[in-house]
Amino acid sequence: MTTNYAIGIDLGTSTSEICIYKNNEPLPIPDPTTKIPIIPSIVAINDRGKLLVGESARGIVDRPGFGVRESKRKMGTGEVIRLQQQDYRPEEIAALILRKLKDNAEEALGHSIQDVVISVPANFPDAARKATYNACEIAGLNLIRLINEPTAAALAFGINNINVEEQIIVFDFGGGTLDISVLEMFEGVLDVKSSFGDSFLGGKDFDQVMINLLLEKFTAQNPGVFVDNREGELKEKAEQAKKILSTELSCDVRIPYFASKDGKSLDLDLEITRTEFEQAIAPLLEKAITCIRQALNAKKIRPSAIDRVLLVGGTTYIPAVRKMVAEMFGKQPKLDVNPDLAVGIGASIQAALANGLINEESGIILTDVAPFGLGISVMSIIGGQVMLTYEPLIQPNTTIPYSVKKTYTLLHAEQQQVEVRLYQDHTGKAKLPADAIDTGITGQITDIPPAPDGNPYPVEIEFSYDINGIPKLKATIPDIRKSVEIVYGKSDKRMSDEDIKAATERSQDLWKQNERAKEYESLINKAERFMAGIPPQERSPLSSAVMDLKKALMNDNSKEIDEAGDRLIDMMYEWENQ
Repeated sequence: MTTNYAIGIDLGTSTSEICIYKNNEPLPIPDPTTKIPIIPSIVAINDRGKLLVGESARGIVDRPGFGVRESKRKMGTGEVIRLQQQDYRPEEIAALILRKLKDNAEEALGHSIQDVVISVPANFPDAARKATYNACEIAGLNLIRLINEPTAAALAFGINNINVEEQIIVFDFGGGTLDISVLEMFEGVLDVKSSFGDSFLGGKDFDQVMINLLLEKFTAQNPGVFVDNREGELKEKAEQAKKILSTELSCDVRIPYFASKDGKSLDLDLEITRTEFEQAIAPLLEKAITCIRQALNAKKIRPSAIDRVLLVGGTTYIPAVRKMVAEMFGKQPKLDVNPDLAVGIGASIQAALANGLINEESGIILTDVAPFGLGISVMSIIGGQVMLTYEPLIQPNTTIPYSVKKTYTLLHAEQQQVEVRLYQDHTGKAKLPADAIDTGITGQITDIPPAPDGNPYPVEIEFSYDINGIPKLKATIPDIRKSVEIVYGKSDKRMSDEDIKAATERSQDLWKQNERAKEYESLINKAERFMAGIPPQERSPLSSAVMDLKKALMNDNSKEIDEAGDRLIDMMYEWENQ
């Protein structure tokens, strides 16, 4: 079904947004509550069992067992997140954020949406990309394309600068990841030359430096102090301080009753200067410089050859980060795109290209690269010894889509089975499987008959890597007409079809429960306000009715909810008519 609009989503570590491309223009969709187009990527479940996503979760997200931040870093790891005695996969948390964005868009548009393009870090590993697909499915969305975040940001710039001919660096420093992409732009073509980054370097790490700085200064001023469990509040204050120091030279941080000493409460009351913070983040800046060098060196590009640096992501607001980039390239970075919205806007432009909403003749052509290499393990003879080695199928920064066919042979004529296993190489220098990362993608051909002529059978490997960064691999022994698709082996890191089905049902139940909770929330609030105005000795029946409804909502029992809700409605009616 064709539509006259297209949807792009930036599913970020710290914040997320959804954008619509319509009438030749990309428009970020504001959250109905805050009226701004960015929502915090946080999820919580309160005491009543109500699901809170985005800004509404901020108040309780840091209470242990109630909420979760920055779950994107866990995508593809198989780690579980415990909320209110229930375990959730990172994909499920991502799906709840996607569902919130979906609801925001549907409220703004007045109809349902399904097809979307989602951005991911350029260096997102295969398992994390697959996890993003699963999150979409759980959220009831159809993912038509993954786009690398710096590429999306370049698209947001390129769509309005079709005639520019430049070498561009996109420096994308978000809440959880750093991605650097080198692009060449000419005659409406955005040609990605190389990408490099760090999936575990972002604003979250700068926040942690600020937390450590605050704790160090506080404990230095108060030796022997006992710090109470104030992690959530400390994180919130550290993040605020980091942002203030982007425009001010110092800031005051205060948390009442932060700690205790000799039975007395102590407030945290400190001044942090920009200089102190910049000294503390120096090791993080060094890591970022290393990533820039890797991105340039991949294609032997010198910094002086770069015409424009585009800053993307919230971490680029830090003055020391901007100064570092300016010194590296000998020019001030350009503010040609909105650092917070460029990726979401670019994702919607990619969706518009996919939906045919942008005229190809007057539009833009995009190429991208594989940010890491992929290869298989093969037995090789080295120095007269047989050993397992890494055989590349695609090198880092190869233009995609890409496909290749290679032929190997079995080790000996009597070999009865062969296993093919795919590895991921971020350096392009792997020689052994131990130098690379096992993707968990594997397959076996078994029951191989002996070769009649005594010569080991040839094995054909067909490999392709699509525009979404998803590999496909097939192994065939043509002589016996046996083949196998090399697919994900059973792994705790990846959700099975059964896991996805169960997660989808859990997600739908949470949203249904939320709808019920919304229906009765105003009734409960009204009853609690009313109770505050009547004598305590007369509150008991009304208080019991409120507690019964809260308990029913927590248990998610439809019959109990309806009965308790009706009882409270009738009770309130009687009280108001007295």
